[in-house]
Amino acid sequence: MMLLIMQVLTVWLAIQLLFTIWNLSRMPKLGKSLSSQSTYYQPSADSHDQAVADHTSGKDQRSKPILSIMIPARNEEINIRQCLESVLNCRTDSIDIEVLVMNDHSEDRTVAEIQQVMQQDDRVRLFHSDPLPDGWMGKSYACHQLVQHAQGNWWLFIDADVRLEVEGLEAAMVTARSQGKGLISGFPRMETGTWLEKILVPMMSFVIAYHLPIMMVRRSRSPFFVAVTGAWLMIHPDSYARSGGHEGISTQIVEDMELARAVKRIGDPVTLANVQHYTSARMYRNAGQVWEGYKKNIFVGAGRSPLLAIGISIYYALLFILPVITLIYSLCTLDTMLIGWSLLSILIGMITKSIIDVYHGKPIWMGIYMPVSAACLIGIMMDSWRAGANGTGYNWKGRNYG
Repeated sequence: MMLLIMQVLTVWLAIQLLFTIWNLSRMPKLGKSLSSQSTYYQPSADSHDQAVADHTSGKDQRSKPILSIMIPARNEEINIRQCLESVLNCRTDSIDIEVLVMNDHSEDRTVAEIQQVMQQDDRVRLFHSDPLPDGWMGKSYACHQLVQHAQGNWWLFIDADVRLEVEGLEAAMVTARSQGKGLISGFPRMETGTWLEKILVPMMSFVIAYHLPIMMVRRSRSPFFVAVTGAWLMIHPDSYARSGGHEGISTQIVEDMELARAVKRIGDPVTLANVQHYTSARMYRNAGQVWEGYKKNIFVGAGRSPLLAIGISIYYALLFILPVITLIYSLCTLDTMLIGWSLLSILIGMITKSIIDVYHGKPIWMGIYMPVSAACLIGIMMDSWRAGANGTGYNWKGRNYG
């Protein structure tokens, strides 16, 4: 029976490997016109009308389009200067930019770091957040306030730990203007330092490539097919306003996903793009931050459904942990057939992760972490479920979210 189980698992893992390779090939690349890539969204007449309106409105009488880069910042003294400098160093031959930063009640030197950059470049403007209203999430409220000051034809929200490459802004605008309106997002190339960062941070990209048909993010208007990140999220002002913006999702912890779903509900396109060549980020600095960061998102991202949380945990345990247990057992019993199938299952899982890691700019050898990564992901899922179920909530940057 155990041999049959391993044979079935191995076949399924091989199918998932083939799906992953195909799935990654369907991801649009930032910096290219979406009309020239393998995408399926066709702009509607409304999209064309909006594009015409953009060029004839009073706001668009300039020779170059304006891109508003908006950065919510809370206790980001380590990151904010490098973030701003990377934005300001971007080539802007074909666009104008404005950089808006919201100080979200920082308790460190964040403001001082921003002000030093402002002395060198007047394209940066600093705002200070009002007190957080009841029911609002901190980041959503910071972004909501930022858009009140934005003048751009397109808006780009980035986190303070993001770094842009020199071509990053112009590449973003090329893709955005070809789409016309809606939302575009992509996962930055993730930099990792500590051991838990290396084990867990790449799993964000793994889960998407392994399960979500990427072309359906653009092809389908269903809010079910969505994958975005607030670390790098670009949106047209008209789409933002009609979808309700951050005000419409003020209570949501995973605000980026909910904003994308809201954009889809109004019929505007949402695109998950490969932005690896133009942006990078180091989201966490130690194991504690990694655990807490994933903990606040993972159960909420599963719709706060205990059934789904259990299902995901069992699925990953079967695919990536059971083969390791079976290998140990078969080595003890000298069952050569079982040893072979167990090793093959483990190898396919590692190869799949390596392919996804390399695609997202990580070393190929990090695929060997797959069983440990799966075990840690299950552990965080259970911890996140516990925190949500018992009412303790999730702590992040000095705030508690239920």
